[in-house]
Amino acid sequence: MLRLDQLFFRNLITLFFITLLICLAASYFVLKKIELNNFESALKNMIEVFELSTQDIKDFDYLAKKTYKSTGIRVTIIDINGIVLAESNKDKSKMENHIDRAEIIGAKKEKFGTTIRYSHTLKSDFMYVAKLIDTEKEKFFLRMALSTEKIMHDFYILWIQITLVFALSMIIGFFISHKINKNITKDIKKIKSNLNALINKDYQAKKNHINVTEFKTISNQIEQVSKKLKKRERQKSKYTKKLKILTKKQSDIIGAISHEFKNPVAAIIGYANTLEDDKDINPVLRERFLNKITNNAYKITAMIDRLSMAVKLENENLKPIFSTFNLQKLLYEVKDTLELKYKNRKIIIKVKPTNITADKTMIENLFINLIDNALKYSDAEVLVTLEDKTIKIIDQGIGISEEELENITKKFYKIEKLSWDNSIGIGLYIVKYILKIHNIELKIKSKPGVGSEFSFDL
Repeated sequence: MLRLDQLFFRNLITLFFITLLICLAASYFVLKKIELNNFESALKNMIEVFELSTQDIKDFDYLAKKTYKSTGIRVTIIDINGIVLAESNKDKSKMENHIDRAEIIGAKKEKFGTTIRYSHTLKSDFMYVAKLIDTEKEKFFLRMALSTEKIMHDFYILWIQITLVFALSMIIGFFISHKINKNITKDIKKIKSNLNALINKDYQAKKNHINVTEFKTISNQIEQVSKKLKKRERQKSKYTKKLKILTKKQSDIIGAISHEFKNPVAAIIGYANTLEDDKDINPVLRERFLNKITNNAYKITAMIDRLSMAVKLENENLKPIFSTFNLQKLLYEVKDTLELKYKNRKIIIKVKPTNITADKTMIENLFINLIDNALKYSDAEVLVTLEDKTIKIIDQGIGISEEELENITKKFYKIEKLSWDNSIGIGLYIVKYILKIHNIELKIKSKPGVGSEFSFDL
């Protein structure tokens, strides 16, 4: 398996070679096209210059041969019927009719007719350019031709020169890549040395001179990791202590939950034992004991439900299911539910019919928690209002001190001086979390001895 430096070197040389081949192939066809176009333009210019000299000259054979001798360009003059009138290289009397030649046909349609084809007369490939000349005396075709061997000879010389330049570039590139490869090899050894130090828990990473920018970034990251690991080693004992404290807190929470469950469980067991022991108990007393058992069972169920919801919210397993519903109707349903529990208490709803979009089950649970808390800690009526899109739950209870306002919505937090039935301190935590899911903030105002106001904006 190749190392990074070897892989880089091999790929770079391969890239250079492929690039060279592509460039040479592309330059061959492009330069050939350019060279042919240049010669075609040169022949067209020669024809136009030649055209000016044919106005007063009658001996076309002389003019054609003279032009060929001085320029090396083959000249042919053909009448409009295709008969050769003058030829610089061959005996015109032995030449065929040229009316069907491609360049002659092209000259009839355009200003110039051009083609490259094999000449049976001279046994070679030629580039032909022809033009129809219209003098005052007569019309004829003036054709000039140049051997493609001469054109390609010049082209090959140019292409070979370019090839040599590419080859020289590749040689230079080879030496440059070799130098880069050496630098990469050195950088890899330095990085490897620092990594081995980390493996051996030596967190004093050496500062090395790195040549390659990417490797310099890696080296800096290794240095940062070394510093962080060294710092973590120092903090290890602190984390161990914190873990012990956290374990103790978890034990305290479990103990608190266990304590809260003991009272209703003990009550259920006590009333049930009494009913079992006394078969002839007074029916009124029996009914009362059974109600106590049922109420305490409901308390346990409520605790379990709240704990379950708190765990789901914290683990993000409970996702909101949005729907549109009437808030007023929902509040009256909550009111009916809680008034069964608090039979001598009054809940006043001052909310007009209003449609909102939210998770109906969560919002119902939210209002049950807020209104239930208000009923527990006040003897007066509880008021629910909606003004300017702000809903408020107001009680006239014992209130909450400023010190405890900061902690009241934390999980398992309870005000020590209060004795809440079926409460384990997660009601307001659930309320706050439900509002958070709906991107809403819970606001709490309270004054000890006056009452509390819980509000949020719809």
